[in-house]
Amino acid sequence: MKAILTPRWSSVAAVKGFFFVIGTLCWASAVAQTDSLRAQLEALAKEGHFVVDGLERIGAEPANIAPGIPAERLKRLLEAYNHIVIEKGPGSIERVVIIGAKRPATKLKASPYIKTTRWGAHHLVEVTITGMLNNARTVSVIVDTGASTIVLPESMIAPLGFQPEDLQNGITRTASGTVAMKVGTVKSVQVGNAFAADVKVTFIADRRLGGMALLGMSFLERFRMTIDDAHDELVLLAR
Repeated sequence: MKAILTPRWSSVAAVKGFFFVIGTLCWASAVAQTDSLRAQLEALAKEGHFVVDGLERIGAEPANIAPGIPAERLKRLLEAYNHIVIEKGPGSIERVVIIGAKRPATKLKASPYIKTTRWGAHHLVEVTITGMLNNARTVSVIVDTGASTIVLPESMIAPLGFQPEDLQNGITRTASGTVAMKVGTVKSVQVGNAFAADVKVTFIADRRLGGMALLGMSFLERFRMTIDDAHDELVLLAR
């Protein structure tokens, strides 16, 4: 029977490889078990030979594992904090100043209150209407829950970009008799912060409206509406 001899260098390489793997695992475990973000920052500052001011502003949260060069690791570690990095030269950190934790951005809530102007017993508001060609017009209108649509003078048909084929002819009956009208849809209507798209509008001869337009239910019904007479406000809340 022949003895099979394993070269000595193979055994040595295997042992070295074993200890390399064990060492790597131990290092990873040590990093993963770092007590806190503050401890990681202190270790990084010692390694990179720079000073960290404001460590007392760091909370007790665990650190994110941050591989890479010191600058990249620092950025990762302090991503939740406002801080300043002072460099001696490109890529060479001298000092880090921690200002404090970042605050979550706050989204400003649009106000539902729209100031009105009184005209006798009526409330007037400014309305921005965007027409067929994305051309906007701002007009003063009476808030009228008795009108089924927004009612505008015929003189606004062309400024809002309507062509004859965009409108339907019709008639409406009022206290003063039968009135011819044209009906179409504008791209959007905005009153204060309240916005609605594809809103039906009715056009009536200017003389019939007496120079006034009406903000009717084709817009108002899309909101929970309140008219505050005491404070002269129109309140439009999303449904």
